[in-house]
Amino acid sequence: MRKAALVMLGALVLTGCAKVDMYRGDAHNSGVYSDGVSALNSLQWKFDSKSAIKTSAVISDDVAYFGNHAGFLFAVNLENGSEKWRFKTGGPVGGAPAISGGKAYFGSHDGKLYAVDIKTGQQVWSLATAGSVTTSPALVNGILYAANVNGELYAIDAASGQERWKYVAKAPIYSSPAVAKGLVFFGADDGHLYAVRTDSGNEQWRFATKGKIHADPIVHGDYVYIGSQDARIYAVDIKLGQQAWRYRTAASIISTAVIGGNTIFFGSQDGMLYAIDMDSHRPKWKYRTRDWLNGATVYADDMVYIGGYDKKLHAVNADNGHEAWSFATQGAIITSPVIASERIYFGSTDGFFYAVR
Repeated sequence: MRKAALVMLGALVLTGCAKVDMYRGDAHNSGVYSDGVSALNSLQWKFDSKSAIKTSAVISDDVAYFGNHAGFLFAVNLENGSEKWRFKTGGPVGGAPAISGGKAYFGSHDGKLYAVDIKTGQQVWSLATAGSVTTSPALVNGILYAANVNGELYAIDAASGQERWKYVAKAPIYSSPAVAKGLVFFGADDGHLYAVRTDSGNEQWRFATKGKIHADPIVHGDYVYIGSQDARIYAVDIKLGQQAWRYRTAASIISTAVIGGNTIFFGSQDGMLYAIDMDSHRPKWKYRTRDWLNGATVYADDMVYIGGYDKKLHAVNADNGHEAWSFATQGAIITSPVIASERIYFGSTDGFFYAVR
C-alpha cells in the first residue's frame, strides 16, 4: 500500500516542505499527505482561538490558516503556534482558505467571499453572495470556485474578485467543491451530486442519491466519490454521471473520504471508520468509535486519521484497522486534519488549534 500511496503523492499537489495551498491538499479534495505521525509523542503546542473551530486549516510556507465560529481567519506560525495576524468577518468562518499569489481566499457565514493579503492580514477585495458561505473554495488556474447555502456555485476571478459565472442548484450547498477534468463537483441538500463545466458554468450531469449531501466529493482517476445522508458512499463515473458501485453503512455519511492504495476510507454517523476494497467493494475492516464520525478522513504513510464527536483524533493502521494512537480534546473534531513536517494539525470545537507529533 505504501508504494501505491507514494505514486499518488507524486501526481498531486501535496505537503512536500510544509506547504499546502488548498483544502485537503489539492483541487481533487484528495486528503493524501506525506510524513505521517505513526506514533504519538507529544502535543507540540495549541493555539486558543477563543471560539469553536469548525473549519479545516491550510498550511502554506510554515503558516497555518484557519477560521473560527467568532468570524476570524487566523494566521499562526507552525514553529511555535504564535499568532501572525487575524482578520475579522461578519459571521463564522466555516471553510478552509485557498492560498495563492500572496493572498488567502475564503468565505464567511456573512455571505461574502474574501481575498486577504497573507503578509499583512489586510483585505484585498470582498464579494457579496446571496447566502452564507460555509464551505472551502477550490482555486484552479486563477479561478476561485465557491458555493453558498442559497444553492449558488460561483466562478470568481481570483485577481480582481469579479464574477465569471454563477450556477444555481436551487438547494443549499454544504459540500466543498472539487475540480477535475474541466468540471466542478459538489453535493447539495436535494440529494444530488452535480458536475458543472468550468468554462461556462453549464451543468454536465447530476447524479441522484436518496439523502442530503454534506460530504465533500473526492476525485480519483475516472471516478468521483461522495457520501450521502442516505447512509451510502457512491463511486460515480465522471464521463457518464452514472453509478459504478456503492456501499451502505448503518447511518448517514457526512465524513469526506480518502483513498490510499486500493482502499477507500471514510467515517459514518454509526461511529465506524470503514476501509472498503475498491475492487470487491467489500470491507477490509471496520474501526469502532463511541460517537459520530463527521470529520474528514486523511491518509499518510499507511495510516488513516479522522476526528469525531467523541472529542478524539484517531490514528488507525490502514492495513489492519488497529488503533495506533488517539488524542483527546475537550470538543468535537469535525474538520479535516493537515499533515506537514511530521506533525498533524487540526482544530476542535473547544476553540483550540492543535499541533501534535
